[in-house]
This record gives sequence, structure tokens and C-alpha cells, in this order.
Amino acid sequence: MKINFITLIIALALAALAAYGFYTADGGETAIFRAIGGGLMLFVTLSGAIALVIENDRGAVLNIRIISFVFFTIVLIIQIVFCFVLFRITPYIIINGIMLLLYILIAYSIGSRLQGKK
Repeated sequence: MKINFITLIIALALAALAAYGFYTADGGETAIFRAIGGGLMLFVTLSGAIALVIENDRGAVLNIRIISFVFFTIVLIIQIVFCFVLFRITPYIIINGIMLLLYILIAYSIGSRLQGKK
């Protein structure tokens, strides 16, 4: 499994632009949390969707990319909802943490099955 650095930089730029959008959406005291949390979540899921390169097994690449795009879409919807809803910081951190750990667990389990096949 390798990383394509050009698409990784593109994923970073897209996540940074989205984070800036989350920051300026409402302002307020939670804007910095929305920017950091949303940017990090979008970067992790988007980099898994477009930056990973795995040789020899197209099915596994497709599975990781599908899971990454699904989580990217879910995270984007959650971040947009948090932009328009007044919230406390604790539930925001918990929801984002659960989503991030769940994504990493699923992607890791798919990746570990790849390593077992070789």
C-alpha cells in the first residue's frame, strides 16, 4: 500500500478549504472547533478515498475507496448540520471521535485482510 502524494496534497487543500468554510459559516465560539474537527475528518476520509494506491488487488482498493467516500459524505453532512445548529463542544468531539475511530477500524480491517492474502 502506497500513498500518491499529489492526490494527498489535493485532499489536504480540499479539506483546508472546507475547514475555512466551516470556520466562517457562523462564527461564534465553536468556529475553531468546527474548522479543526471538520478539516481533520474530511482530510482523513478524503485521503483514504483518493490518495491510497494498492497494487495487485483491485477489489480491496475499491472497498477502501467506497468506505472512504461513504464516510466522507457522512462526515460532510454532519459538519454542515453542526454549522447551522447551536451545539456544545463535548457532543461534537464525541461524535467526530466515534466517526473517525469507526472509519479507521473498518479501513484497517480491510487493509489487514489484504496483507493476509499476500
